Amino acid sequence: MKRWLTLLATVILLACNQQQNDKTATLSRNGVTIAYRDCGKGDTTLLFIHGWCINKEYWEPQFNTFCNHYRIVAVDLPGFGHSGKNRTDWNFDEYTADIKYVIEQLALKNVILIGHSMSGDIILNADNQYPQLLAGIVGIDNLHQPGGPQSIEQQKNNDEFFYTMSLGFDSTVNKYMRQSLFQPTTDSSIVNRVMNNVFGADSLIATAVLRSLTVIWQKEKILMNGLSHKLYLVNSDVMPVMNDSLGKYCSKGFHTELVPATGHYPMIEKPELFNIALQKVLNEISH
Repeated sequence: MKRWLTLLATVILLACNQQQNDKTATLSRNGVTIAYRDCGKGDTTLLFIHGWCINKEYWEPQFNTFCNHYRIVAVDLPGFGHSGKNRTDWNFDEYTADIKYVIEQLALKNVILIGHSMSGDIILNADNQYPQLLAGIVGIDNLHQPGGPQSIEQQKNNDEFFYTMSLGFDSTVNKYMRQSLFQPTTDSSIVNRVMNNVFGADSLIATAVLRSLTVIWQKEKILMNGLSHKLYLVNSDVMPVMNDSLGKYCSKGFHTELVPATGHYPMIEKPELFNIALQKVLNEISH
């Protein structure tokens, strides 16, 4: 009984320490607010970047697991979450500059940059532009195969998609996302959480960000070829990773850890398995 009480007290103490060290604050870059969450004091920083239309709170299970061993920072990209929306150009060079600004302003050390979904292109861009600030890069359910210049048919399909979105943002993304980004086994609370965040986003900003994504997507082969760090991926096993393509373009190599049977949000769908996979990647980077 005494041993059990000691263990319980230790768990409570660790949780309290984590809560005390966990803070939410803001920075401002060129007049645009960047909200972030920060906890832990490890020698290595895990800097998490969310995907399209979601926010920093999607990394909550990672804060709970990794905060006692690393410094953890998660940002709301401008346009989403609690960050500012007063920007006119939503291109990925701006987002990359936001991340550089966060690293410098918070004096983050040994940064492992972790980007979900569209933020895979931010981590590629960041590693090309300021590799000296990074210790490693990790994509989360993205970069299954490198993008390149679009064919005429792809351009036509994109134009049709954005035209349809202009007629009805909610209905268009609802149809696409429910068909493509979730599994039949995905918990309905997770589906509802994601869709509510999407429906609550500024549709003009969300559309502009998607358009910018189609631009940088065409540069992925070039960006992968220019990497200074090995590319690590923690992906759902539902969509295959094109190993031959990635092997051809990733100049420093790549490594993939798979999380079984999740949709596009493995960090909240199966957080325990995701965290195990992420820790394997972190161990490899640290060695």
